[in-house]
Amino acid sequence: MSPYTFLIAGCGSAGGSVAQVATQDGRGQITALVDPQPRQLEKQLEHYPAAITGADFAMLLKETQPDVVVIAGPDHLHADQTLLALEHNCHVLIEKPLATTVSDARRIVEATEACDRHVMTDHTMRYMHPWGPMARAAQAGQVGEIFFIQGDYIHDMWSYYAAEGSSHTPWRADQTSPQNILLGGGCHPIDLILWTIDSPVEEVFAYANKMTVPEFPSDDCYILSLQFASGALGKVFVTSGCSGHGMGGGMLAVYGSEGSLWQGQLHRRGEEPGTFDEEPSEIVGGHGWADAVVDFLDVLDGKISNPIPARFGAKTVAVCEAAFASIESGKPERPEKI
Repeated sequence: MSPYTFLIAGCGSAGGSVAQVATQDGRGQITALVDPQPRQLEKQLEHYPAAITGADFAMLLKETQPDVVVIAGPDHLHADQTLLALEHNCHVLIEKPLATTVSDARRIVEATEACDRHVMTDHTMRYMHPWGPMARAAQAGQVGEIFFIQGDYIHDMWSYYAAEGSSHTPWRADQTSPQNILLGGGCHPIDLILWTIDSPVEEVFAYANKMTVPEFPSDDCYILSLQFASGALGKVFVTSGCSGHGMGGGMLAVYGSEGSLWQGQLHRRGEEPGTFDEEPSEIVGGHGWADAVVDFLDVLDGKISNPIPARFGAKTVAVCEAAFASIESGKPERPEKI
């Protein structure tokens, strides 16, 4: 079987990692690279010298007619690029978040479910140790009935926002369409929480501030309280403005009637903490991309069902939009149903 041809839209760390895994797996061939930054294209051309490159997504999509489009550029472009890719009969892997508004997320869901193409949301934290195993342990009932669940995204993003930063990415701090850190980073713990607990979010109460990153035109700190239909409560803390501190051990914590999951361990009263062994992978790809891309390729091959369809990715967007509404109104808000 010939490899799937890939167009990578956005050649930063996400797009580059997906390309690496797809080709290393052997089922992907990179035929087109799209990015407005010449240095990003040059970097990827070192690995894929036969690829056609450019800054015009629509033109390269029409010219190359790939089997797969990877949407890994600025968040606010995800919806329109995904819909255009579906119009060209392509399968789509969308780097989180699925979209930046519920309206756009709904457009993607409706278009996806009206065609025979696969669209997967690339929420990579599900594939990282220990968060994935912890979530599956909770799903299997190892902590009993969940009464509280929380997740944090704690990240020093100064090097991405500041012009002199080592990882400076201009679109993230663009004055007109900046990245929103709740959508762009907080989606990680929110997705883990929604995947772990089998209950919809009924209400979101949120606060935000902007006190630490002057180069960033959007809020850089959020706190969300969640109420689930089951009666469980949740909390999400998101910041891109902490100084010199990474994500640490707080991406997911689960507390149930029979045990707790915290920092990669299962705790039960009167027992020694249990740990989760990390399964080795022959495919290299950090930040969870290895197993996520392999799963996507397995979906295309018909080996597995889609683990993160567009409709699930849309749920995370709905929680974020309810949080924005709560910040404006000063009261709890209900996420839209999709």
